[in-house]
Amino acid sequence: IVYRGHAQPGIGPFSPANRFWFNQKLKAHAFDPKLAEHLLAADGFRKEKDVLRDSSGQPVEFSIITNSGNKARERAAAMIQQDLAAVGIRLNIVTLDFPALIQRITRSFQYETCLLGLTNVDLDPDGQMNMWLSSSADHAWNPNQKSPATDWEAELDRLMQSQASTMDPLKRKALFDRVQEIVSDQAPILYLINNDALEAASPALRNLSPSVLRPQLLWNIDRLYFDKAK
Repeated sequence: IVYRGHAQPGIGPFSPANRFWFNQKLKAHAFDPKLAEHLLAADGFRKEKDVLRDSSGQPVEFSIITNSGNKARERAAAMIQQDLAAVGIRLNIVTLDFPALIQRITRSFQYETCLLGLTNVDLDPDGQMNMWLSSSADHAWNPNQKSPATDWEAELDRLMQSQASTMDPLKRKALFDRVQEIVSDQAPILYLINNDALEAASPALRNLSPSVLRPQLLWNIDRLYFDKAK
């Protein structure tokens, strides 16, 4: 609906297009409201007249911020709101201009959840060190930690530092596979979609060799030319 069929479910920090680093064992979290209700009930939540309440009787609700003017994200937020309503959770959508949104998630931290797009410009896990190290300012859910707040964050630190310090690609692959498994289990970030990169080119353009990396069409611009016969 949001991407008109030009996207696939997101699973982790790399898409399946990154064939070496993507952990093939990972599966997308299934949409299962009944299972969600069962798990919530086990933790003391109960649903009354389509409203989910915690153990003290308070209705469950939270807000999500996203950048205004991005129609795809606004539609995605509305779909998330609808899905959460199915289990009785109220989601309040707040749209902000992009500078204000960045200030919230990097400076004031006055937000509960954020819907944002992340772009991988580097195929290698080292390009994500700032995301996963607990001491980093870009460790989105709890930045600038003097020491890891949880055991699993400490394990992420160890794994990311270990994969960065070995030259053996298979060892690095095994270490980063484990990183992806921890992120999938703990879900500090929920990966929603991997959207397709849609590009168009003239049939007269020669030596075109599209890439999964930006710029998808112009990375070999020194070899491109137009066939005047076309």
